[in-house]
Amino acid sequence: MAPTDTSPPNPDDAPDSARDQNSDRVLAVINYALLLVGISNGVTVLIAAILAYVRKDNADPLVKNHFQFQIRTFWYWLAMVVVGALTWIFLIGGLILLLATIWLAIRSAVGLIRLVDGRPHPDPTGFWI
Repeated sequence: MAPTDTSPPNPDDAPDSARDQNSDRVLAVINYALLLVGISNGVTVLIAAILAYVRKDNADPLVKNHFQFQIRTFWYWLAMVVVGALTWIFLIGGLILLLATIWLAIRSAVGLIRLVDGRPHPDPTGFWI
């Protein structure tokens, strides 16, 4: 009788597609973290958008939905920051920048929760949360 192998499965034995899906999902989580960190510096929001652009075409549908949501989040946030900066002299720019920061935080947190729950975003191209 041949001995049975009771060792735990090796992650390297997983099919490439399963490994890619998992790595894309991890990257999407990292992107949400970068968006949240971007509240304080802004640069990581750009990094998150670049990573999402690079990986979105080869991702599974759930993660692709979140990458699209992250990309759209970047562009809307950038537009609000530009408008806020241009209107700073009129004293409304500070309010616009504050609202952009709050919007980015809420949108990123909601997206992260949906990703962790395994749910797509219902409207990844829309402006609202």
